Amino acid sequence: DITDQQRYDTIHALGNQSIRTPNIDQLVKGGVAFTRAYCQNPICQPSRASFMTSLYPSTLHVNGNGVKAD
Repeated sequence: DITDQQRYDTIHALGNQSIRTPNIDQLVKGGVAFTRAYCQNPICQPSRASFMTSLYPSTLHVNGNGVKAD
């Protein structure tokens, strides 16, 4: 499991003492937390496509959200 668009500083187990995130804390405890990771694109769909394929968004021709009208 992963969380979508989750900044590390919004998770209790990673140091934010002002918030409670018990389910995500369980994921951190039993898995891997990337605290110094960077995305390939700040836009949702290109970033997700890159994450799922390990390819750059430009290689996949996914450069924005939604379907481009011709």
